[in-house]
Amino acid sequence: MTRDLLLPDALRADVVRALYADANQLGWASLGPQAKTVAFNRWIDDPRVGGRLTSYMSPEQARLWIKDGPMKEYARAMRGSGRFADFGRQGGTSPQDIVNRALGDGAQIEGKIGTKPPHCLAAAGDGTKAYVTWGDASSLKHLLWAAVRGSIEHDAPGHVVVLEPPGTVTPSATAEQQKAVTDRCGLSLHHLRELLGTMTPETDEP
Repeated sequence: MTRDLLLPDALRADVVRALYADANQLGWASLGPQAKTVAFNRWIDDPRVGGRLTSYMSPEQARLWIKDGPMKEYARAMRGSGRFADFGRQGGTSPQDIVNRALGDGAQIEGKIGTKPPHCLAAAGDGTKAYVTWGDASSLKHLLWAAVRGSIEHDAPGHVVVLEPPGTVTPSATAEQQKAVTDRCGLSLHHLRELLGTMTPETDEP
């Protein structure tokens, strides 16, 4: 039985709401490893989180559940996807917005949106097929590998879209370095300022 199944639904929801509210306040996406370790330690001592989880598992197991469950899915949930999507954001930058950035207005997504990393097949306005994958800059190596594999598998050009958090711009030197790498891989690189959606009612602080 997984640790998820050990938890009553209402308790699981309360804990995830508390984690995501804290993570949003902390600016989780921009935290370094040391600051995240501090946050994990605090959560284990927090009566809203560890105080409830440790009725069903050891503190070590609770830490692993937090790290490998809700917080591993945090970025996806904030984009309205993944198994904790109900506790994240809805709306904001959509896959169609991303495909339009890569292929231009009039592009159409073909088939389903894949995950890990997010990707899809799409057709430009002139019918040209393409493989598009996207994520933040920290996942660039995974995006590169996915785009190379996808472009080979589907015999289509590969596009990588780097999402910039709201209010930030990729420094010129970093963007040039990213482009040099994608050029070497035969891929097209794009940057898109991400618009965040609104938090769902599920994320109201318990």
